[in-house]
Amino acid sequence: MRLMGRRKEEDEFSFETSDLLIVFDDEKKTSDIMRVTGVNEESVMVAGFYKVPVGDCVITNGKEGRNYFYRAPSQSIRETERLARLEENMVLSQITAYRPPVPPTTMDWTKGLLFGLVFIAFIVMGISGCQK
Repeated sequence: MRLMGRRKEEDEFSFETSDLLIVFDDEKKTSDIMRVTGVNEESVMVAGFYKVPVGDCVITNGKEGRNYFYRAPSQSIRETERLARLEENMVLSQITAYRPPVPPTTMDWTKGLLFGLVFIAFIVMGISGCQK
């Protein structure tokens, strides 16, 4: 029984960072706190939920990591959610659209014709050499 519990802990999904994204909707006076899945020089990402420009965030340090505060109107929050879903769908469609490379056929028509011409040339040279 003890091994089963340890295995479950090892299989748990872990995030690359312990950073948090706090999205505050100024119009509705609501907030959403989510764990950050990725950060680059342009944006802070929460996979499938938000993709927010870093320049629009107020960054502070917390006990576990950085806290990204994003204060925005409702329209901006809806747009960041839409962009995150779009990006996730594009990645998923690229993964599922993968097709293994097709191995080349044994011989295509161009190579066959060239080999045929070489064979005919040898026969012609052989016949012309035998006539002398």
